[in-house]
Amino acid sequence: MTELNPAEFDFEAWIDDARLPEDSETVFKRGDLVAKINHLARQIRVESDAQAGEKTSASPLLAKLTKEREELMKAFARSEVTFYLRALPQSKIKELVDQHPLADDASREDQLAQRVALNRALLAESIVALESPTLEKRDIKMTIPLVATLEAKLGAAQLSKLLAKRQQVQSEAPAPDADFLPDASGTSQDSGQ
Repeated sequence: MTELNPAEFDFEAWIDDARLPEDSETVFKRGDLVAKINHLARQIRVESDAQAGEKTSASPLLAKLTKEREELMKAFARSEVTFYLRALPQSKIKELVDQHPLADDASREDQLAQRVALNRALLAESIVALESPTLEKRDIKMTIPLVATLEAKLGAAQLSKLLAKRQQVQSEAPAPDADFLPDASGTSQDSGQ
């Protein structure tokens, strides 16, 4: 093994191509479709059970329900939006925390509002790109008002997914999905080879 001479090692050249970790999270713009999709699934089960007991030819109602559910599932899938989030350098986090201080002597409501403001600021700064089935990946500059709009339009649960992914990309070492890593033979674990 070659011994490195610290005086000759160019650390800046070596680290030049390093980048902060990024990960992605998917949310859906048409969460309103889930209720109807699930309702149709229940109707399809009831109709399938009724038809199984009758031993007759295919029910036109079952075909209609199935087709309607498939169309709604396609619409739901087309509403997918993938957000790309990047870890923030500690200096940026400190800057945002300083801009959104949490007052210990504030009321519970004020403390909650302060935490929400800080989380929105951190999320806005972390989101770097988005893509969907109808939009190629695009860099984006999020703002706090846009994050508030995301929450208003998508709901708190989907915003929480983005906040959780922001925390994960910030605090965990980057690692691709283990199911798609090559195994010892050099093939992907899910390739079936």
